[in-house]
Amino acid sequence: MTRLLLTIFLYICCGITPSMGSGNPGGFRLAPVFGEHMVVQQKKPILFYGSSNRGDQIRVRFDQENRQAETTGELWKAEFPPVPAGGPHSLEIWVNDTLKIQWHDILSGEVWLCSGQSNMAFELKNAEGGQAAVQVSGDPGLRLFNYRGFIATDDIAFDRSSLDRINKLDYFEGAWQQSSPEQAADFSAIAYHFGRLIREKLQVPVGLVQVAVGGAPIESFIDRKSLEDHPVLVPEFRNREKNELIMEWVRGRIMRNIGPSALKNQRHPYDPAYIFDAGIAPLGGFPVQGVIWYQGESNAHDAELYRTAFKVFLQSWRNFRNDPELPFLFAQLSGIDRPSWPVFRDMQRRLAEEMPRTWMAVTSDLGDSLNVHPIRKREVGERLAALALNKIYGKNIVCEGPGPFKITRKEDRVTISFRSAGGLRTSDGKPLRELEIAGSDGIFMEVPCTIKGKRVEVPCAGQNIQAVRYAWKPFSHGNLVNRSAWPASTFLKEVSVKP
Repeated sequence: MTRLLLTIFLYICCGITPSMGSGNPGGFRLAPVFGEHMVVQQKKPILFYGSSNRGDQIRVRFDQENRQAETTGELWKAEFPPVPAGGPHSLEIWVNDTLKIQWHDILSGEVWLCSGQSNMAFELKNAEGGQAAVQVSGDPGLRLFNYRGFIATDDIAFDRSSLDRINKLDYFEGAWQQSSPEQAADFSAIAYHFGRLIREKLQVPVGLVQVAVGGAPIESFIDRKSLEDHPVLVPEFRNREKNELIMEWVRGRIMRNIGPSALKNQRHPYDPAYIFDAGIAPLGGFPVQGVIWYQGESNAHDAELYRTAFKVFLQSWRNFRNDPELPFLFAQLSGIDRPSWPVFRDMQRRLAEEMPRTWMAVTSDLGDSLNVHPIRKREVGERLAALALNKIYGKNIVCEGPGPFKITRKEDRVTISFRSAGGLRTSDGKPLRELEIAGSDGIFMEVPCTIKGKRVEVPCAGQNIQAVRYAWKPFSHGNLVNRSAWPASTFLKEVSVKP
């Protein structure tokens, strides 16, 4: 990581501002991502960092290696070479020859950042089968860091002391813990099942860092400079109460939470760049293998705006972490009776195809027609884990459902060709549902069709078919799957004329 980036995130995560100059920032501190029971990413340099008084002499010992910390003003860092998976490792830090840190339970393995809004934050104890999963969650090789907001963005008015903490970016708190029934119960159900399967298949320690805020729009996860430099997104900083770029529900919840504040510029976790500043920046120098992401419900009113914001968001995180190939796995929005969701799901599908080292897990078959928080989280976590095992770790396992890559029209039929389509079939043995075609009038109608090998054929004698779509209902009952029962995504595609 460059010195500039390191300085920026240390200013944020350690409570230091550039205006402090040579003053006393409050003594020695490690960044909040560090703690006993932590997991460091194997095969990547290990970086410890934090703040201290100007002039302090800091010595860091990791296992048998010593480093005199490199300091810049009140900021310090110490880097060590990678270590293989395993442990435990020890860490000792002396400040002016006084021992400040002594830990003996640090593991090396695979670390994943798990982020998003309420469906990522959804707790294991509340998921389908969650109570049974909690009872068997004890695993000293699986470590959980739940970096959560000290107050939930529920339908309440925040008290003045909470509003003051939020203004100071003092929103997130947490500590590393070994996975146990007590700790796993309140952890993300999706992240837990993801980590459990990764650990089972790789047989190495796994560390999960959860930074998820219910209701948060994607703009709150993007760094401020990226937002301010973008002509489409910069207006989101203006006129928060009436800004139509921001979902009405989000605006309403902000105003409800900050109601008691008399400050004109009272901050809120949903504000543009807030979660990045308060929660993501402190993790900036902490190496991870990749990111899993479940977010979009608070942006589903405008799919094209989200398409723009997602690309800025992904570039923001990769730039900040100085990792242009940071793997990014995300969950598609599920099914619910909200009209805009089919368009949004298809936009997410296209994003996964367009963005490098970015993959999507289909979840439309796991939804709830009336609840934005479906309880089938184990399948979501396991689908994301399968993507990681295949795409990142090179395991020969099925990790995605049938995806359309070519639609052609010739004579009396339209043919839809699919990838990842071995054993193409319907999930219930019934005729294929929710496949629709449209002519030049743009009116879609469901039609009978036939599955042949890795293709779906639609008779269209005498019809000028222009487009095909699938699972385009907000709460979809689409039933197209492959041999491994992985579902096909919602899609809308134009038809090519085959010569």
